[in-house]
Amino acid sequence: MRRRAAEWRLRLLLAALSIVLTVAVLEVAARVLLRPSAPRAALGTPISEFSETLGWRTRAGGAQRIRREDFEVTIAINSLGLRGPEIAYAARPGIRRLAVMGDSFAHGYYAEEPETLRGRLARALDSCELEVLNAGGPGYSTDQEWIYFTEEIRKYEPREVVLLFYSNDLQFNIEAMGTAEREKPVFVERKGRLELLTRRLSPPSEGDPGSMAQSPARPSAPTFRGSALWGFGASRLQRSRPDWSKALSGYGITPAVSLQPPREFLPFGPIDDHERALVEEMWRRTTALLQGFGDHVRATGAGFSVFYVPARFEVNDEAWTFVRRRYEPNRPWNRDAVSTRIESVLTALDIPLLEATEALRAAEKTEAKAYLPLDGHWNSLGNEIAFQTVFPAMRRAFSCGT
Repeated sequence: MRRRAAEWRLRLLLAALSIVLTVAVLEVAARVLLRPSAPRAALGTPISEFSETLGWRTRAGGAQRIRREDFEVTIAINSLGLRGPEIAYAARPGIRRLAVMGDSFAHGYYAEEPETLRGRLARALDSCELEVLNAGGPGYSTDQEWIYFTEEIRKYEPREVVLLFYSNDLQFNIEAMGTAEREKPVFVERKGRLELLTRRLSPPSEGDPGSMAQSPARPSAPTFRGSALWGFGASRLQRSRPDWSKALSGYGITPAVSLQPPREFLPFGPIDDHERALVEEMWRRTTALLQGFGDHVRATGAGFSVFYVPARFEVNDEAWTFVRRRYEPNRPWNRDAVSTRIESVLTALDIPLLEATEALRAAEKTEAKAYLPLDGHWNSLGNEIAFQTVFPAMRRAFSCGT
């Protein structure tokens, strides 16, 4: 009997040692494999530069290979600062022009140029003697897009302007800091009119030149409770089941997470009087900007329409479920809040609305998908769906075919 008990104790000891050794090996592997890769030098020349009136803009002559987790593309900027082929300010006799404006969805930095909305429209409308401009600015909001039209795009004398509108335009239209914490212009309303708060911006600080003398040390793997393996498991749980992660964080099993959603999400579910007032301010400013922008374009003799770009969570059920699990569950979340409101705003302003929300939603229910899962922009199918919506409207606008 004693001999059998000793054998069991030995077996338990060996099992415990085996578990400890296995966990130790996995921890070492996690620290090695989960260690962030050293930053790769960009291939090519800069494609963005400071602008004292816009905050930033695409850099004429820039060309760069961009690598992300779910895409890799080459961006080439022409001699006048637009992505795509060389197009002079003055059009050749008989040539008309269409300008596609907006943020990164319009610019299409996540796709090769022929797959972008501009590239697809240019091929389809070539027989109609049309040139299509990629007038998108990555990270731009409606105010910057209007200034960009005033300063640059109107020089091309487009006959039609299609503006892509994304929900985070609402947030940035009232803020002086844009994406990546970059300073940007902002309009304010005074006596019923829009005025630029700052007409000339200051370039960002270059920092201490000597600070780049040595390559930065490669960061170590992220840890939780001193463990890279534990940190990895906690991060995976937060991605897949943020509600479970929030519950476990109360026991110290997973890192604490903020329940407050990003400011750009507030139009989909303001929870108190302060947030509702802030969202209303976003809409008032955006409505005024769209009205001013549209009136300005139409005063040049061009047509003006808006394409609504839904965020991925507006059309992907899993992404929408994640948002509601990740942030305050008692928020009055409304998935269609922005799309419904922008339709009402544009109707009141007599600006045509182009939208493909249902088509994008249908695609997100298939294996093909329309959005890049990590980056959140359109993939090739998403660009194709947008094209299928814009193309017929532009063909009618230019009286091109049937």
